Amino acid sequence: MNAYLNLAVVGPGALGCLLAARLHLAGACRVRLVDHDAGRAATLNRQGIILEGPAAPSASPLPIPVTADYADTAGCSAVIFCVKSLTLPQALADAVPFADPATPFITFTNGISHLEQLCRLRGRCLPVPGICTAGATLLAPGRVRPGGPGTLTMGHVDSASSHWAHNLADPLHQISQTFRQAGFDTRISTNIQRELWHKLLVNVGINALTVVHDCPNGRLLEIPAARQQMALAVNEAAAVAEASGIALGMDPLAMVEEVCRRTATNISSMLQDIRQHRATEIMAINGEIVRRAHQLGMTAPANEELTKAIKQRHPKQ
Repeated sequence: MNAYLNLAVVGPGALGCLLAARLHLAGACRVRLVDHDAGRAATLNRQGIILEGPAAPSASPLPIPVTADYADTAGCSAVIFCVKSLTLPQALADAVPFADPATPFITFTNGISHLEQLCRLRGRCLPVPGICTAGATLLAPGRVRPGGPGTLTMGHVDSASSHWAHNLADPLHQISQTFRQAGFDTRISTNIQRELWHKLLVNVGINALTVVHDCPNGRLLEIPAARQQMALAVNEAAAVAEASGIALGMDPLAMVEEVCRRTATNISSMLQDIRQHRATEIMAINGEIVRRAHQLGMTAPANEELTKAIKQRHPKQ
């Protein structure tokens, strides 16, 4: 057990439970989950966190502490946010009173709109946007089926701090090593904003379309209409990125298609949300492209159409 690292994972959803469980099993650190719902936290404390399926390293309930009190994050080595973009602003606001300027706040959240809020927290915590491509499905509260392997990427929110990526004094080095001990391929990026845009383009091209066509990721490449919609939406998003000063440095459509192939059997998080009658992150994905396009005097009709299609299926977005 690492006597130094004491990690709090906010959000007992699929990803939060997966991260906490694998960190616990590796004995790589002390870890606890934070849940805004006190009743659910109590249930999870009684039940434990359970990983299911052939990719699960353990089928036994794991006694991971779950708290509904953000004061329990005080003194943590890092706070890791695994919550939807809709609830991230409140989670950050609830946690920051118990942080100090050196506490990394690592966000594994879809989209890029949260970067503005993270930047405003400089001086109260250490903002660290992240990207997670590990798949997981929430079967029931505290019960998760791990998906295919993925990568954890994180980096400092601004270029002024990015030079730390090659400095062993950077707290992210020990945190990334802890994730590696838990079996996650983990890296520190010196240009996390560009990589967040890469992930956004993938979400733009896949998530909403899996809802429209009610299919796993790989099936999109077999449906001519879906493939055409994908190309239009991704190209619009790439144009918005470039107009925003982001040098993507790759073929965006080829990247999205490759992710479809690698995750062919995965059910996207947005399709999982729709099937469970939960609000989706459409406004942080395709809706964010539309918003930024309008700010830049551009249009993004394919993304606007997809945004409307998802909102019609679940109006409370």
